[in-house]
Amino acid sequence: MAYKTYMRYHQNADVYSRSVTTNDAGQKIASWALSKSDVPCAFQPVSSERRVTPYVDNVEEYELIIPHPYASYFNYGYRVQDIKDRYNNVLTSGPFEVTDILRRSGFNGKLSHILVRLRQVIEVGS
Repeated sequence: MAYKTYMRYHQNADVYSRSVTTNDAGQKIASWALSKSDVPCAFQPVSSERRVTPYVDNVEEYELIIPHPYASYFNYGYRVQDIKDRYNNVLTSGPFEVTDILRRSGFNGKLSHILVRLRQVIEVGS
């Protein structure tokens, strides 16, 4: 039993929060800072989407199952990078954006874990 649940969390992920700065020209620039490293999770692919405009891209969607004590580190607009297995081998590097956050209860009715849906970030022009 881990984190008061019957689930096992074999992977780890790094969570990045967004901050906005303004450059000398007055343009807003988003920068990403590490919010929490090595968050325990269970990582699984969910679906794939093929976009054809303006460029041909395959956009992967994943789901992370996170123990409830780490729920405060996830918010919409945050990013996840470097999903690693238990031996610190990087499974996928990302970056991924958080698109859905679903809270799930356990058998006792208390909040047990959260499901975080991620989508691969496709940077235009890179």
